[in-house]
Amino acid sequence: MKLEEAFNTIISFIPGARPEEVPLIAAAGRVLAEDIVAQHDYPEADMSRMDGYAVGKGSEGTCIVVQELSAADSYDKPLKKGECIRVATGAKVPSNTDFVVPFENAHRDGENVTYQQGEERKRHITQAGSDIKKGDVLARKGMRVDIRLMEVFASMRFAALPCAKAPLIGVISTGSELVEDFTQKGTVNSNYYHMAGLLRIFDVNMKYYGVIPDDEGLLSTVMKQAALECDMVVTFGGTGYSRYDLLKLTVLEAGGEIPVEGLRVSPGKTFRFGLLGGKPLFMFPGSPAGAIACSEVFLVQAIRKWHGLKTGSIKGVINFPVKKRKGFAKLVRTWLTINDEGMAVACQNGVGFPCVAVIAEDAEEVQRGDLVDVWLASKML
Repeated sequence: MKLEEAFNTIISFIPGARPEEVPLIAAAGRVLAEDIVAQHDYPEADMSRMDGYAVGKGSEGTCIVVQELSAADSYDKPLKKGECIRVATGAKVPSNTDFVVPFENAHRDGENVTYQQGEERKRHITQAGSDIKKGDVLARKGMRVDIRLMEVFASMRFAALPCAKAPLIGVISTGSELVEDFTQKGTVNSNYYHMAGLLRIFDVNMKYYGVIPDDEGLLSTVMKQAALECDMVVTFGGTGYSRYDLLKLTVLEAGGEIPVEGLRVSPGKTFRFGLLGGKPLFMFPGSPAGAIACSEVFLVQAIRKWHGLKTGSIKGVINFPVKKRKGFAKLVRTWLTINDEGMAVACQNGVGFPCVAVIAEDAEEVQRGDLVDVWLASKML
């Protein structure tokens, strides 16, 4: 099975998230489950852009100060001809205001203010609704809430936002050789740490079921429990062809199915994707190279599909040569940066956004500057 076929098959089985209300302060990084529509104009009233004097319509170079306003105050009466109000920057200007004379352009003597004729050519007023009109779409469904949207939503008085509810992903490590105590002999379960970090980056909830030894009965019990309790399940190890690789048999005997296996990719040719209890099941190889490459391609895209985000690879240039055999796609762990020309570049220097560059099946090599498919393992897009 080709990588593209495997990807399309997996994505077809990933459901969309249910929406949940999230307090605004906790919404940064979350994905919107609905369009967000302005419920009022912004600004909500005409506002002074300067410290100065709001002058009533019809005034001709001189007026009387009838009130002084801070940014927190308001004046409910309309200004009359010959009246003005001392206003601070950001203060609401009264109705019937013609313009604001900046403080430095006015002369005050007691309660009388004079100014040069023609000052009205610069009104120094931000009009109500000049930034946002009631009914404007502030953000679309599927957008990730960033720091700029946080400020907009706060200004528009949204205390909470409808966001895609994060999935709960169950993680199971398999293999009697694995240890989690770094002081013990054996193979350290390093795949767990990569997965825990990956899910944290994407704000995904994780339930860890620990290391399960090579025991078919115990493995079947734990996997069924995970499928019952979680939205998706991830396993590591047990995908090969030795008598200790029990995963495929366990899934099939538990009533599951495996629509994706036998990939023409390296590393990760023993990766499988299945369904258990109707839940997506990602069966990653135990080797860290295969587990990392496949999870950063397939699981990341599944999480994006769940949240309603765009899925698939992007195009980028690779900045180092790679050789391989024809007949399978090579997955190369890289980092994405943007060069001076604004082009996406896949690098090996460990700086940038984690990603996987794919060298196509029919290619024997790529050279520096060649265009390749790049699968991002970050929130960048």
